[in-house]
Amino acid sequence: MNVDLPEEQQAIIANLVSSGRFSSAGEALAEGLRLLASSEKLKQQVLEGIEQADRGELVDHDTLFGQLRAMALATQTPNGK
Repeated sequence: MNVDLPEEQQAIIANLVSSGRFSSAGEALAEGLRLLASSEKLKQQVLEGIEQADRGELVDHDTLFGQLRAMALATQTPNGK
């Protein structure tokens, strides 16, 4: 697949690769897509949570932050970035 990106986005990817953050443009783009998918999933979960709250289905603070902490740890990349 070939993708045409604006020069600004190409520069961002080039900087990420040259800094050593990613080993290739494809790796940087794959991470971007993974983050986009994660963001979309989070939006859906927030909407579901709002619907649950509207129905009175709530959880306490400690449970909620334990779940958020677990989600944050699960989304970290293997190299911690």
